[in-house]
Amino acid sequence: MILNSKIIGNQDKVLIILHGLFGSLDNWYSIGRELSAYCQVHILDQRNHGKSFHNDKHNYDLMSDDLYNYITYYQIKDPIILGHSMGGKTAMAFAFHYQSNLKKLIVLDIGPKNYINNYNILISALIEINNAQLSSRKKAQLILEKKKIDNRTIHFLLKNLFWRNGKLHFRFNINVIENSIEELMSFNYLDFSWDGLSYFIRGGESNYILDSDFKLIKKYFLNYKLITVDEANHWVHFDQKEKFIDTIKKIIL
Repeated sequence: MILNSKIIGNQDKVLIILHGLFGSLDNWYSIGRELSAYCQVHILDQRNHGKSFHNDKHNYDLMSDDLYNYITYYQIKDPIILGHSMGGKTAMAFAFHYQSNLKKLIVLDIGPKNYINNYNILISALIEINNAQLSSRKKAQLILEKKKIDNRTIHFLLKNLFWRNGKLHFRFNINVIENSIEELMSFNYLDFSWDGLSYFIRGGESNYILDSDFKLIKKYFLNYKLITVDEANHWVHFDQKEKFIDTIKKIIL
């Protein structure tokens, strides 16, 4: 099956954008629209997210295969691939498995390493909301607030709710994500590397890519450049949207 996407622009260069965990292509549409002046932009819903297919398995090998199938289906040549967080790990896995099928790699605020799983409380709240089949977003918001989820994350998650048969459901497959979360937090590519042009962009106020990670990144990505966007946390593209877009434009051009 082919991933759901939105395609913007008709330039020769192609930029593919991969969202993070619990996200969707809609989170990236305004950025994609601005970047479409410089390249054709493909914004994808990854498996078990947005309007893409649901599947019982959810790992980076499979998501990199999904991306390869998408690129093959649309006959895309030498794309630039940009991935945020979970999408960044998908992009890294793709670079390892399909080394000649991309021109440049852009990894946004995630490193090639294992992370501690701190999603259990959030996931339990999301499962509660999904199973409750609520009739108002306010009720979903109250459940998340009761679990002490921060307001920004709540706002982000509520955008993923949609109506089905008069009840609200999340577009992402929360049950499969729960079963796969430890694998999503890991990075099991010890014997891989890629020597193409790689750009790691981190938020200056984020702790996802530390100074101590530079040696590790170099081990996997032999030709990489680190870019720090000041006054930005993990959601760099929201915190400093214009700086982020300017950074991507320079990489594309």
